[in-house]
Amino acid sequence: MRQFLLILLALLITGCPVPPNTDDDDSVNIPVLDDDDSAVGDDDDDDDDDDDDDDTTEPPGDDDDSTPLDDGPEGFVGSPCESDVDCDYDGSVCLYESEGFPRGMCTKPCDLYCPDDPNHPVTFCVEAAEFDGQEQAAADLGDGACATRCDFEYFPSTGCRPDYGCVVASRANEPWTEKYTCLPNRGTDLTQCHLDLAARGVAFEPTLIADDSPTGLPNLTCTIEDPVYIKSPVFGVDLLYYDGNPTNSVLAACDMAHALASTIEDVIPFGVVDLLHIGTYNCRVIAGTSTLSRHSFADAIDIYGFNFNDGTQYTLEDDWEHDNTNPSTAGGAFLYDAAYRWYDAYIWNIILTPNYNSAHDNHFHVDLTPGSDYIGLTGDRYIGPAPYWD
Repeated sequence: MRQFLLILLALLITGCPVPPNTDDDDSVNIPVLDDDDSAVGDDDDDDDDDDDDDDTTEPPGDDDDSTPLDDGPEGFVGSPCESDVDCDYDGSVCLYESEGFPRGMCTKPCDLYCPDDPNHPVTFCVEAAEFDGQEQAAADLGDGACATRCDFEYFPSTGCRPDYGCVVASRANEPWTEKYTCLPNRGTDLTQCHLDLAARGVAFEPTLIADDSPTGLPNLTCTIEDPVYIKSPVFGVDLLYYDGNPTNSVLAACDMAHALASTIEDVIPFGVVDLLHIGTYNCRVIAGTSTLSRHSFADAIDIYGFNFNDGTQYTLEDDWEHDNTNPSTAGGAFLYDAAYRWYDAYIWNIILTPNYNSAHDNHFHVDLTPGSDYIGLTGDRYIGPAPYWD
């Protein structure tokens, strides 16, 4: 009895142990922006704390009250530097903080192109005049200086290092070529769609794609609104070509990137680990017509199927049950129900299934045709007439 009372007293003094988190169902939780990135662009408050000599109000023993800035990978173009030796590549130069480059910026002289490294954002040869406020430092390098293109894989909050803005810049000696580039002490040229996509935690690179026309049809114009390269994986789901080969990035209009992200959010709870597709952008007309396909606007994707975490694969070619409103197989039911969910959630404006026509026997064609609300299934929910044969 005495021993029991001593144990009880100890528990009252120290507090009862807290059981570990036993929620193992993480597969249904959609990843959000990493909290570690919350310090990006939020260093002013930390600097104020560091400069404050009055530490009497701070909790005792809490000396580390600042979060280091995430300045990205080191040693290459665009990386932070204090001297040239911090930039480890041929022809490297450090542009110093005293010259207007916050925490320094590795670069090299360029006249058209810059080197790339697989562990760093893609680079761009920026004409010297683009360095607003740092013209002299950049001009000393010649026609242009290497910088990084904006990339939300490396910098999820803004696409660039802190104190560097994502702006449209011209290439040295080729001013008609423009890219979203990280330049010091600038605002942002990103659209709200871009910023919303970043807030969802989707890794992407904003880009600029010149208008085009299908072969032999110069009167038609393929235009992509706010184009982005969606980086794989999306929320942990890999984007694969239909034959299983990886597609590290896919070109899409920004709104289509949101729709694809919502589609992936929808299937994650079922254990999907790969989305198989047949393509996105293709400047062409609908077969047998002179009307541009929605692929010409990069707001469409052809979905071939899905791989699951237990090794199962469901594809439209192998598992879709034609002209059946009550699929009897697990694969058929999953695909059929998925199409309904996307339709009910208004993720896509057009959903064409293998029931639509023979050209869609092996994929869902989904797109964002303005003003449309159509699903090409079968049965009572079939809505017609068919809008096109794409």
